[in-house]
Amino acid sequence: MIKKFLKRFRIVSIDMLFFSMNRLDYEPFIKLDFDVQVDISNLEKIQYFIINNNKKIHQSYLFKEINILKLIHKKGPAIGECSTNAEFKGKSIYPYVINYIAYKELYENNTEEVFIIVNANNHASIKGIEKAGFSLRNSIKAKRFLWFYFQKEIKYFKSK
Repeated sequence: MIKKFLKRFRIVSIDMLFFSMNRLDYEPFIKLDFDVQVDISNLEKIQYFIINNNKKIHQSYLFKEINILKLIHKKGPAIGECSTNAEFKGKSIYPYVINYIAYKELYENNTEEVFIIVNANNHASIKGIEKAGFSLRNSIKAKRFLWFYFQKEIKYFKSK
């Protein structure tokens, strides 16, 4: 228990990519034979998921706000904590769901921009994010201690 507590008090290196989508960027993704379900029991962290044969095969969360966006002077909802069951990887479920979430936020909730942040080394997720229609906006390398960031290297990329 103490080890877990003390683990929070260490400096962590981060290397993250920030993708986003706005209404001008949005393009519908192909319709798959899966229905996306939503759990809104926590409005700060909404769960989107797919059930197939009584088994959860994918889940993604929409966070209403995350602090790391302040580093690029943005705020807004961000998609994260996405996972797909190993049997269903490679079937475009991940890009389908995050594109679905983006549509809901942009058009039904009238949000200006939706973000998704990923570790720069997570190549499979990056491929899915790009396939879903998100555009790379920023990269950040930094050190983090608790909720403080320092030694920040921020790169900006052009929009579409």
